Amino acid sequence: MSIIRVCFLSTLFSLLAASSLCMEQTLGMRIEGSHIVMKTSCSSFFFNSQVNNAQGWKVIPEECEDLVARYMNNGQYAVDMEGVAVAVLDYLKDIIPGEDGKDVVIFDIDETALSNLPYYRKHRYGAEVFDHPLFSKWVEEGVAPAIPAMLSLYKVLQAENWGIVFMTGRTESQRNITSQNLLDVGYSGWTTLLLRSPAEAHTSAVEYKTRKRLQLQHEGYRIWTSLGDQWSDLAGAAVGNRTFKLPNPMYHIP
Repeated sequence: MSIIRVCFLSTLFSLLAASSLCMEQTLGMRIEGSHIVMKTSCSSFFFNSQVNNAQGWKVIPEECEDLVARYMNNGQYAVDMEGVAVAVLDYLKDIIPGEDGKDVVIFDIDETALSNLPYYRKHRYGAEVFDHPLFSKWVEEGVAPAIPAMLSLYKVLQAENWGIVFMTGRTESQRNITSQNLLDVGYSGWTTLLLRSPAEAHTSAVEYKTRKRLQLQHEGYRIWTSLGDQWSDLAGAAVGNRTFKLPNPMYHIP
C-alpha cells in the first residue's frame, strides 16, 4: 500500500477514533430540496464529508460541533497535516525539478497554507451558516496563522528547487493583504499568486481553478501535484500526476 493511501486512511481512522470521545449523536433522516440527508452519526459525517461522498452541505450538523472542535484543537488535525506533508515529500523525492523554474507544486491558501481556525472558533466550527461579508472582514485583518506542517513542507520544497504556485478562491481585491499575511507568517519567494478576477466571481471553484492551471501549462509550467483542503481544489484538468487532500471538516466548497 502506498504511503499516501496509508496517510489518507490514517486520517480517516483518526477522525473516527476522535468521534468515540463523545457520545454518538443520531441524526434523523430528512429531505432538503432535492437532497436526502440520511440518518447518520458524527463519525459517519466525518467519514463521508472527507471522502467526498457527502456533497453540497453548507453547515456541519449541530450535534457534531463538539467533535469537530476536539479534532481541530486537540492535536489530531496537526498530526494529520504532518502526515500529508510526509506523503507529498515521499512522492516528490525521486523527481528532480529543472533549473528553469517551471516545475511547480500548487498550494491552495485557506486551510492549506493559512489557517482560519481562529475565525471558525468564534463561529461554531462550521455549525453556523457561512457569512461571506464577515469572513471577508477576517481576511482583511491579515492575521491568519500558518499551518505549521504546510509551512515546513513549503520551505523544504523551495530548498529542493520546486516552484510554488498559490492558487486561491480569494479575490484580486484581497491580493495585497493575502500577500502580506503570507509573508508575515513565513512564506516567501513563491512563483506566482493566482486569485479570482471580478469576471470570475461567479465561476465555480472547479472551473476557475481548472482554467488557472491550464493557463499555467500554456505558459510552460509543469504541474506535478496540487494540495488543497477541498475536493474542488483537486478536480478538473492539469492537477498533476498526484493530488493531496488535506483534512477540513468545517466547511465544503463545491
